[in-house]
Amino acid sequence: MANEGRPEDTEFMTKEEREEAGRRTNADFARHERTESEKSGANDVSKGPILKRLAEDDIRRRVGDGNFDASKGDDQTPSINS
Repeated sequence: MANEGRPEDTEFMTKEEREEAGRRTNADFARHERTESEKSGANDVSKGPILKRLAEDDIRRRVGDGNFDASKGDDQTPSINS
């Protein structure tokens, strides 16, 4: 590519070079994700039935009285990101 009036270190990659760099980066990310999940046992998720439903008193104890009461009377639409 022509770098008229620009320093030499501002060369731009071609579309093919950018795509290849993206594929290499994605492959590295995928390799690390597989390594992390294999080490941590992230795939060992229990798939059995729920043993016991929580009563309102149990939930209140876990989240606190204020949060429990606020969640019951909240007419506001929840955030998409929460």
